[in-house]
Amino acid sequence: MPGGEFSAPQRDYILACAGCHGIQGFSNPNLVPSLQGLVGYFLELPEGRAYLSRLPNVAFSTLSDERLAAVLNYMVFEIGGASAPVGTRPYAAAEVGELRKQPLTEVALSAYRRQLVETLILRYQAPVTLRGYGATTAP
Repeated sequence: MPGGEFSAPQRDYILACAGCHGIQGFSNPNLVPSLQGLVGYFLELPEGRAYLSRLPNVAFSTLSDERLAAVLNYMVFEIGGASAPVGTRPYAAAEVGELRKQPLTEVALSAYRRQLVETLILRYQAPVTLRGYGATTAP
């Protein structure tokens, strides 16, 4: 960050996401999922890619589709780092716009996340630390 300036996606992330997920994507994983080095694994699966846009706080964000896509790309490719699959295409505004019309509900969210995480660990060798959030409430 030359001069200590933040890019527009970084600013939007800080204002909309960092309060819970941390400025660099580190959080208390028992309360909120950590993103640092982990969030990109979700893009191994089409439903995991959709999941990130359908999360309630993402889907109901006041950001435009374009700005939200930029924040998701910042999260996946910057905060997620090497966890993003090689060759992953960035989110596009139109894609995010369609996905956020189908937000996940709180009732389905934890079970759906557990299912995605277990698939990513078993099939794609995602680290078990991806379980973190919600692991203590698993059935």
